[in-house]
Amino acid sequence: MKPGKIFAASLLTGSLLAGCVTDSSTRDSKRDGSKASPANVDVVRDLVFAERTKVKLRGDWHPSRSPALMRAGKPPACIVIHGGGWYKGDKKDMESVAQRLAERGFATLNIKYRLAPEHRFPAAVHDTKDAIRWVRANAADLGIDASRLCLFGYSAGAHLALMAAFTRPSDGLDDTAPPTAKIFRWGSDHDTAAKKPADLSVQAVAAGGTPSDLTAGNYNEYYEKFFGKPPSEIPETYKKASPMTFVRKGLPPVFLYHGKHDWIVEVEQSRRLVDKLRRNNVDVEYLEVTFGHVATFLFDEKEVGAAVDFLSSRLNGEKA
Repeated sequence: MKPGKIFAASLLTGSLLAGCVTDSSTRDSKRDGSKASPANVDVVRDLVFAERTKVKLRGDWHPSRSPALMRAGKPPACIVIHGGGWYKGDKKDMESVAQRLAERGFATLNIKYRLAPEHRFPAAVHDTKDAIRWVRANAADLGIDASRLCLFGYSAGAHLALMAAFTRPSDGLDDTAPPTAKIFRWGSDHDTAAKKPADLSVQAVAAGGTPSDLTAGNYNEYYEKFFGKPPSEIPETYKKASPMTFVRKGLPPVFLYHGKHDWIVEVEQSRRLVDKLRRNNVDVEYLEVTFGHVATFLFDEKEVGAAVDFLSSRLNGEKA
């Protein structure tokens, strides 16, 4: 196990999501106000991609480190979303995943979103979609292929990835009339992008340990922090917050993985989701491993490798 993950393991007891700290070998490229091309830097830390409710939303930009997925000189992009029960966690928890995506050819934005209980549902969903807006609005400057965009999350981050990938404007979770967020231009935390893209579609999504049906899952304290009330009091809100609710034909390809002995987010949630996706003819692959929720995150070489293989094949237009 990497040193960062050993450190993170001491922080995990009772948490919805494990964390992993940044590998000390990673070189930080701090923003200095310059307009250096994002393709010619290492990792850009704490860039501001959006602002909502006077909160600046930050992410780390990992340029592609491999030409393997290039088309016309441009790599695909992936947005990475951390977990933590929607009320804690940080983008550093997904640093290892972001690095591995970049090494395989994805330009990657690893984001932090607003946390509950101060910011309850659907705030984090809006923030995730704002990250999509930022990538699309800055695609030319980022040098990425915006027609090949994917999402990758674990635990609460997996829930947000699926919600962003599955929902449409008509579902009332896009905040597009018009968007109330400020979406910033690449290289600035005060100049907004010229346009706020209305197209928030993605071409594939990978999700691990996903709370996918909040109406039928093993209810716990994390849910009440996120929603403010138990499901018995606001059942329609829990339904609206469940990726399972929005399964339909025409969804992007989905890769799911889950620990068989997960007691925090029971594995039956992913099994039911896979079944419903298949019944709707959605391209889905599912990997079930023997660990629980935390161990599946900590010992994730097999799972993340399979997920990245899946994303690579789908965003290249062919199945593996």
